[in-house]
Amino acid sequence: MPGRGRNSAGLPQGGTGRPRRADACRPRPQGECRITNSPRLRTLETRHATLDRQITEEDARPRPEDAELSRLKREKLKLKEAMEKLRQAD
Repeated sequence: MPGRGRNSAGLPQGGTGRPRRADACRPRPQGECRITNSPRLRTLETRHATLDRQITEEDARPRPEDAELSRLKREKLKLKEAMEKLRQAD
């Protein structure tokens, strides 16, 4: 029986059919996932989360600096693209 919110194939209903991040790891002989064990990916994810927090803080100010917000958002997008490249390289 499929889990709540999933179709008979176990995929999220209404989704694209792509596995969720936790499911994205292909089985390895040693049972490891290169994606989640990649120090580079963990570093990018940490920086991405930091930028997200900085964007939220800047946006919450009474008079946020538009130039700073734009810079932070561009940097966050570059990190997201770099993370996707690493995930696809697996």
